[in-house]
Amino acid sequence: MAESAPPRRKSCESCKTAKRRCDLAFPACSRCVSRNVQCVYPGRQMNADLDLVDVLSGLELDASSNMGIVNMEIPSYISQELILQSTGPSPSPSLPAIIASRLQFAMDILQAAPRMMVTQTQTPWCHSQLYRNGMPRVMQDAFAACSLYMTKNTINAPVILSIFDSRVNDLISLPTPSSPLDLLARTHALILYQIMRLFDGDIRSRTAVESLFPTLEYLACTLMEHIYLPDPTTDTLLPSAIESVMTFWDDWIFQESARRTVLLTFYFMQIYKTLQGKMPLYCDGRLGLVHAWYSSAHLWDARDAFDFAVAWTDKPHLVVQNGDFSGLLEVAKGEDVDLFGKMLLVTVLGVEKVKAWFYERGSDLISIPAVTPPDALFEI
Repeated sequence: MAESAPPRRKSCESCKTAKRRCDLAFPACSRCVSRNVQCVYPGRQMNADLDLVDVLSGLELDASSNMGIVNMEIPSYISQELILQSTGPSPSPSLPAIIASRLQFAMDILQAAPRMMVTQTQTPWCHSQLYRNGMPRVMQDAFAACSLYMTKNTINAPVILSIFDSRVNDLISLPTPSSPLDLLARTHALILYQIMRLFDGDIRSRTAVESLFPTLEYLACTLMEHIYLPDPTTDTLLPSAIESVMTFWDDWIFQESARRTVLLTFYFMQIYKTLQGKMPLYCDGRLGLVHAWYSSAHLWDARDAFDFAVAWTDKPHLVVQNGDFSGLLEVAKGEDVDLFGKMLLVTVLGVEKVKAWFYERGSDLISIPAVTPPDALFEI
């Protein structure tokens, strides 16, 4: 089920004009980053509303999306210095406005992910059927940690956080697995630990988050060696025999989970950097991925090979390549977009525009179920 590779990118305009070698990093080459100049590749449209990578790298909003925030609670892990700077005179929206318009939806999804894993055996980047034939040990530990986290209160918090530390230390001390599924499971496990630590009120836990991002990035980059990227210009036909369809579906589950996991990893890290005030206002090249994934709630939500085959044949399954949502926005219906797609769309367009897009198609942008604070689980 091999797919065609994306076309080779040519040198950016700046390097071509200067007659210098371009390293072709995406979204910006190293030379442009070091000189703090705009990096433009031939044939690439400069459309901020439809470029996920640029949004994550700069989060520059146009004036029409500037939203006022009243009594908005700023999470404690956001750089207070950056918040103070954002309250001064500035033509750009403040950090609270950026969070409300572009990031809050994603932050809610991330915060709900441990509960989703426990109750549904899935997250927006981990298919519900991925581990149906067996869950690797590191993911079993993370699954148990998520269950513990749901019971966390002020009394048992020190014990639970100590267990987290032990499990994470065990995970990072293991050699890199050779099995693609084991590698994906380890990446999923570390993402869940990172999420729980980031959104936890413990200062020590949040400090540990940043120290583990290099390990998470290494796992994601290693995982990229085991995935292929679908070509949006090529239709893939399903095999006719049901046994072959089942094999096709199993492979698709792994590949799509891996594709989304790699993208989510870098997306998560860039959100963290932005909230910490560590992101420059130009493309820094750290989200330098050529990536593609299937935007299809029908495929993603299929619970068996037959339902998957019906969805593949009867429903649209658009490929989003390198953050370009233009095709999806033009032809998709609201029901075609799953939670992963909604999360990225809101980051690209802002929550108001995405709500309007869904409304025009007779659907709505569902709100993420509120995450019950751990202490509240024991309240009567």
